[in-house]
This record gives sequence, C-alpha cells and structure tokens, in this order.
Amino acid sequence: MRILYHHRTQAEDAQGIHIQEMLSAFRHAGHEVELVALSQSNNGKTTTSSRQKLWKRLTDITPNWLYEIMSLGYNIYGYKALMQAIRKKRPDFIYERYSLNTFCGSLVSKRLRIPLILEVNAPLCFEQDMLGKLVFKRLAKLTERWICSNSTWTVAVTNVLKQFLINNNVPVNKIITMHNGINPQIFNPTISSDSIRKKYKLEKKIVIGFVGWFRKWHGLEMLLEVLYEIKSIHQDCRLLLVGDGPAYAELYSYAEQNGLLSTVHFTGPVNRDEIPRHIAAMDMAVQPSATEYACPMKIIEYMAMAKCIIAPDQPNINELLKNNRNAFLFRKHDKTDLRNVLLNAIENRKLRKVYGKSAYETIVKERMFWSANADKIVNRVCDGVKHKTITD
Repeated sequence: MRILYHHRTQAEDAQGIHIQEMLSAFRHAGHEVELVALSQSNNGKTTTSSRQKLWKRLTDITPNWLYEIMSLGYNIYGYKALMQAIRKKRPDFIYERYSLNTFCGSLVSKRLRIPLILEVNAPLCFEQDMLGKLVFKRLAKLTERWICSNSTWTVAVTNVLKQFLINNNVPVNKIITMHNGINPQIFNPTISSDSIRKKYKLEKKIVIGFVGWFRKWHGLEMLLEVLYEIKSIHQDCRLLLVGDGPAYAELYSYAEQNGLLSTVHFTGPVNRDEIPRHIAAMDMAVQPSATEYACPMKIIEYMAMAKCIIAPDQPNINELLKNNRNAFLFRKHDKTDLRNVLLNAIENRKLRKVYGKSAYETIVKERMFWSANADKIVNRVCDGVKHKTITD
C-alpha cells in the first residue's frame, strides 16, 4: 500500500523512536511510505531540516500564548504539504501522530476522502494544562475533540488513554487501543551484558537499573532514597542509571552528598544502539513512576529482554504487567512499599528469573512488535475499504 505519514513533532526522545520504528515497520512490510514532517528520515535516522531548526528556535523563545498561535498556524503549511504529497503519491491512507492544534490532516482526509489513522500517545490538552502551559484551554479542548472524532480511526496507546478520549466525547467506535511495541532484532534476551558489566565493574553484583530521560516526575529521587536505606543490608547491590535530563544534576548531587557514588553509576547520554547492552547488564529494571495514561516504551523493552521489572501498580501498567506473575508491582508514590518490593526482588533470584521469562513470553504472546502494529493498521484500513465497498 501507499502510506502518507504525517507528524509535527521534533522527532526527539521516545517520540522519535516511535515514529522511526513505525516508518521502518511499514517499509519492511513492503509498503511505500512518504513522510510529511518538519523532521525528515534519512537512511533510518531522523535528520533536522532547516524548517525544524527554525521552528525549534522560535518555540524556545516564544511565550505559551504565541506558541499556541504558531501551532495553529502550522496547519497552513501542513495542509499545503499534505495536498502536494497526495497529488504526487496518491496514498491509500494517511497515518498521523497527533499534535496539539494540528487539524490539517483531518481537513485533508475529509476533503479528499482518504482514510486517516490518528495515533494518540497522550491527551495533550490535559497534559499541557496540568503543566501550566496551556493558554487557550477551551479552544485546545474543542480542537482535540474534533481532530480525534474526525479521523477514520483514532489509535490510543492504552485503554486508560482511550477512556480519556471517551470522556472528552470522542465517539467510542472511533477508538482502538494499540500498545507500543519493540523491534525483536534490537531488544531480545540473547544480548550479552559482559562489556557493560566490565566497564562499570559490575561483575558479581546485583544490578538495579533504569533507562530514560531524567525528569522530576520519573521518581528517580525516590529510588535513590530507597537505595540509601538498603545499601547497608545489601552491599553487593549497584544502581545503573542510563541517560540524561533536567533532573541529572540534582540526582547526582544527592548521590554525592549521601555517599552513594560508589553504589550508583551515572552513564550520562548513551547512543540508542548501546541501550540493549545496558539493559542486558541489569538484574532488575525499575520504573519508579509512570504517567497514568502512558504506555512506557522502556517497560516493553525490559519485557522483551526478559528482565525482572519493578513498577507502580496502576491501571495503564496493569495492561502490560501483572503483579507476582511477570513483575513486582508496588503502590505508586509509596516509598516504603517500593523499598519492600525491591528487597523482595533482591532476595529472590529465582523469582526474578521466573518473572523475567514470563514478561518476555507476554511480549511474544501479545505480539507487541512494531511490525505487528503496522500490520494491524494496514488490515484495519483494508477491512474498512472492503466494508465500504459492500455497503456502497
């Protein structure tokens, strides 16, 4: 099939990985994909265009109210770019990653009667409002509802997010749930941990790990506090923190002030292709906190590598993990419970192996692969076309 992939993001961090993996999955399945975006793909990697550089400079210096006006203004460019690409490529459908106030894809879809699959990773109106960044709240809420309601199908990455959309009066028959996935060629249990364990002197140590962008709400400060409390009990434990972010300096300072630098290893920024080997070095992978509607990509990567996972017990995480079956879950934001669960995991090597194996089996059974997600989208479009032909 011919697919037009549209997004307005800067394609960085997890969102860039998601975009690139879906592009690759569509193409690997033999489909022709044209990209309409501020950032372009080049030989499997996302490159920054002059338009994206300009957009980023502008957004960095503009107040919130002006940024929202700029996001609305993007629709002029997006509409023209989509129309031009459609005239040139004649796509069978548009696949779009949802961005706040970006309705040009829906307009083009309705005008030309081309199916639009809208991928929603977060209720951005709610999210931006909670962060205090939203100025034109009523407009954003109405726009989000209209965009999600006027797609052919809206893909939510969790059932919790699906309910968010339903609560915003998006028709339930428009919404399908599809969790994030992994590429099993990149993340799998056979990857060796030897080089990473040797690099950080982790041989014969029990390694607790985290991979991601260090932000306040990721709960890493709570994990460090727990480690400080238990380090005298389990002196052979080490914490491997893989990544960087706004909270890095504060976390490093806490570790330094509390004598944890010999116990905690801060890797700093790590290339994407090095992440699997770092996960392989972990005996336990911890997600200290998680946004209530998200489908954390790192948890799925941990599962694909058969890691023992420790995560908060909340509805969206329960869609992936079951307590005492394929993970150790703790009461969210409860440091005492995290401490108790972590101690239980440290002291039960056999259970760690059992839960890790079960997590991997969940990935395989549920086919949580990017390739499977791409197939589901294409099949959904094909079924819709057949149904329309029959009813017509």
